[in-house]
Amino acid sequence: MNSDRIYQGEDDSWYFNVRGNLPKGPFVSYTDAEHALSDHVRQCRRPLTTPSWTRALKSLRTGRRQIATEPQHS
Repeated sequence: MNSDRIYQGEDDSWYFNVRGNLPKGPFVSYTDAEHALSDHVRQCRRPLTTPSWTRALKSLRTGRRQIATEPQHS
């Protein structure tokens, strides 16, 4: 774990930075910040599940649809 990301702010609380240098916190202790950072990294590395939009695609009918036309009267 890259502990360089964890730092103590001016308010004596602990923070860590994520991508884009965005701070996460405040945390009461260094250990709390370290655990939160580990959880964050674990969440980012988890295997992706099947996106919900793929289920929506399966429900779409593929192929040509016939347009119902009314019989023409002569």
